[in-house]
Amino acid sequence: MPLPSRPVCRSLGFILAALLATTPAARALMNFDGTRNQLFVFGGLTLAYDSNIYAEADGRGDYSLTAQAGTELKRKAGLIAVDFTAKVDVVHYGEFTDEDTVNPNFALLLSKDTGRTTGTFSVSAYRETRSDSSVNLRTSSLNYPVSLNLRYPINDKFYGTSATEYLRRTYEDDASLVDYSDISEAVDFYYTYSSKLDLLAGYRLRFSEAALYGRATDHWLSVGATGGILPKLTGTFRVGYQLRNMESGTPDHYDHFNFMAGLTWPVMRKLSVSLNALRDFGTIATGESVDTSSLSLVGTYTYNSKLQFNTGIATGLNDFLGETQNDRRDTFFSWDTGFQYEMNEHFQFSGTYVYFRNWSSLTIGDYDNHRVSVSISCRY
Repeated sequence: MPLPSRPVCRSLGFILAALLATTPAARALMNFDGTRNQLFVFGGLTLAYDSNIYAEADGRGDYSLTAQAGTELKRKAGLIAVDFTAKVDVVHYGEFTDEDTVNPNFALLLSKDTGRTTGTFSVSAYRETRSDSSVNLRTSSLNYPVSLNLRYPINDKFYGTSATEYLRRTYEDDASLVDYSDISEAVDFYYTYSSKLDLLAGYRLRFSEAALYGRATDHWLSVGATGGILPKLTGTFRVGYQLRNMESGTPDHYDHFNFMAGLTWPVMRKLSVSLNALRDFGTIATGESVDTSSLSLVGTYTYNSKLQFNTGIATGLNDFLGETQNDRRDTFFSWDTGFQYEMNEHFQFSGTYVYFRNWSSLTIGDYDNHRVSVSISCRY
């Protein structure tokens, strides 16, 4: 494994020194009028080694240095709370410098938590570069997600929620990848079964459209519960039936019984375990559909108020749909471990290790990957 280049080490030292030197005594950079209007600035640096930056069988590894800087404005006055964040990531690779990139990110969140109708509205725009195991390439995309979530109480026992989501994704520099858009509307009705548990039933309609492949329409009916599922087990779970209709070329229809769960169990005062599970239809970067299932288990141990450890395992199956996929099926397994150390309210240091193994019926998709990273961050 080659050592980081001298310029990388020099940049790491300069940015670390700057972060440590600017750690201030105040919680926010500016408090305009108490805590109602606050301005924060933050920065960070991550040094990482990735053994397979292209997510392919003949994987090539490299070091990377990521520097992040940003600002956040919080306003909590009146009915609507405003949170605006602007940040940028600058990524430099030691050997594959063609992968160097600049990724800006802008996000606006409006929230209302008083009155009869409550909810949030968010809109963002960001550039993302990543290794994509479904197409075995590094992809660069511009993403524009929008969401509106509302909650309305009907009476003392019943309430309803609405979740409207939109995503537009455009890919750069690769003619084999296609632009993608997605819009969905989910309506759920809840019954307050007890002071700790709510029962739910809902329906989601989703339209997905990719260039060259036309539109896919999803229908999802589900039932479930949220809150205290069992003594010491809290969270949300759903089970249901989902149907996807493909409207391009020769129409295809796919259906399955699906599920979604996010549950947490506090094993003891310092140790908690979380389980997340999902089965859903998705659309990959080439515009084709995939039936994906995943299950993960994460343990978090809080040693004290400053130091926390975590580890997790995950597994899943991706069943690629459509004639052009040649019945491709991928099974994956991953394991990760890491820690976070908070020196004070402004400065944090963390480290992670991730192992990922993908077994695929497609030769190029059969690979493994090791990633090690250390990060420092500062916020004031």
